[in-house]
Formats: sequence, C-alpha cells, structure tokens
Amino acid sequence: MTGLFGRVLIAVCMAGVATFAMSARAQDAKPLPLKVGTLKQGSLTNVWVAKQSGIFAKNGLDVELIEFRNGNEAVAAQRGGAVDVVLTIPGTAMAAVERGFDLVLVSGSETSQATAPDTGSIVVRKDSPIKKLADLKGKTIAISGTHTQKTVAIQTILKRAGVQPTDFNFIEMPYAAQVDALRGKQVEVVASLDPWTTIFRNSDFATVLAYDYLESLPEQPIGGWYARREFAGKNAEAMKRFARSMCDVADYLQADSERARASIAAYTGLDPALIKDVPLNKWTCKIDLKTWDRIGQMMFEGGELQKPFKIEDWMFESAKPNVIR
Repeated sequence: MTGLFGRVLIAVCMAGVATFAMSARAQDAKPLPLKVGTLKQGSLTNVWVAKQSGIFAKNGLDVELIEFRNGNEAVAAQRGGAVDVVLTIPGTAMAAVERGFDLVLVSGSETSQATAPDTGSIVVRKDSPIKKLADLKGKTIAISGTHTQKTVAIQTILKRAGVQPTDFNFIEMPYAAQVDALRGKQVEVVASLDPWTTIFRNSDFATVLAYDYLESLPEQPIGGWYARREFAGKNAEAMKRFARSMCDVADYLQADSERARASIAAYTGLDPALIKDVPLNKWTCKIDLKTWDRIGQMMFEGGELQKPFKIEDWMFESAKPNVIR
C-alpha cells in the first residue's frame, strides 16, 4: 500500500506541476494591453517594427502605438495617463525626475555610435572661418533645445577645446529649419541630428566640425523607454514583456542592416537614398551602467541637474536583467 500510495502521490504531484505549468504558460500568453507613445522619426522605428513584425504579440503584448508631434506632447500625455510608455533621451528624463516627474526606466533603446559619423553634429559652412572647436569662442550655435543632453554634450567637448559655456551662446531653432538657415547664412553654426546631419554631410555648402555625442562620450545612451513609477508597479508583467520585446527587436534590426534601413524608410517616409547614407541606429535594450552614470554626471556638471543622479535607484525591475556593469 505504501508503494502504491507513493506512486499515486507522485502522479498527483506531477499532474499538479503540469497543470501549474500549463496555467503559467496560458497566463504568460495572455496579451496585455499597452499604450506606447511614438514620433515619426528614425529612432522610433524599433517600436513600429516590434508591432508590425509580431514581436510584441509573441511576447504577450497588445500594443497600441499613439503618435505625437513632439516629445513634449508625449510626456504631457503620459502624465495625464493617455499613454503608458514613452521614449526620450536619458538626460531629459533625468531632469524631469529631479523636477518631480515619477518616471522610471523600463528599458534601454539606443546609443550613439562608437566611431564617426554619428547622428549628433556641429556643422558650419565650408567657406566659414571656423575650422576647429576653439574657433567657436564668441559664436552663437543654433540648436533645437537649450537645456538638453545635446547641449551638455556640446559644452563638454567645447570645454576640452578651451571654450567655456560663457564664451558662446545657444539660440533655439528647429532641426528642420537649420539646413536653409545655414545655406542662406542666417546662422554661422548649427547643432544637428540625423537625417539632417547626413543632409549636411552630403551637401556642397556644409561641413561637420564635430560629432558632439560621439566625442563627448562614445556610445552614450540617446534613447530610453520610461513609464510612470505607479503605472510600472501596477503593471510589472507588461513592463517585463515590453523590455523583452525591445531586446528582441534590437536583435532583429541589427541582424540585417538592409532590412533595418528599409524599415526606417517605410516608417518615416524618408527617401531610401538618404537612409542609405545615414549611420544605422544602434538599437539596444542594454544599459551600460558606467556610461549611464557618466551621462548623469555630465548633466550635473553642465548645470542641468542639481545633484548627481543615481541610475540604479531609477531603474525599474524590467530593466535590471539588461544592465552591464
């Protein structure tokens, strides 16, 4: 009897384990709804591809992509609960947190390049007397925003060239207006991003003086995915599935550069001939802790943060498996 009872007990336990496993798989397969903010720009091709290719569905997410005209609109919508997850450059998100926003990092998204050319650039005319960074002393640089990670990157490389923040000025100008402004000599210097950096590189009137992201800190994070802390805490499984999707889509895009470029063109509507010359985005879910810490320090040194930022306190659980120490 003892032997028979033991065998029956083992069978029951095994059946219970199998039932639990099947239940866990069913629960894992149940699609969870998630509203993700997006913009019509190349860096957000990854989230569009994740939906179009079925990567989100494979990871158990039912994602609605909500398009905004700019990052400020997306952040405002997130604060109001109209969207759950948004992408922004880490320095901006750090400053927002210090000012009372309850954002947490749920996944990495993109870094700058390791070698030139890169997306972020300082550009002058080919006939300009400005030939090196030290020549920017006393000059005015047109830039999309004056209190950003990009402005801090520019300040960092100019300091190394002996140009202090008090030695030059920034004026705000949308990226899309910079090409005509520099061509028409309305400004002397612009601080640009791709695809406009590539347009400048391919033009007959402009030259890149420096690549600010690359030269201030190679492979620095220039995109991350964020959720409100309260939302992330209540939807931890969705955050885990989203982070897993960002890893999967990064691998998918990096595996085939031609497919990635075709996806960028399809999503943004940009000319495929231009996309062919643009440095391919370095999408990644990985978070190099040392590099992210350095961005926080640069933001502090540049006056955009009041105190050094503690990256590890900021990361949600979904991001932690992808941390590189």
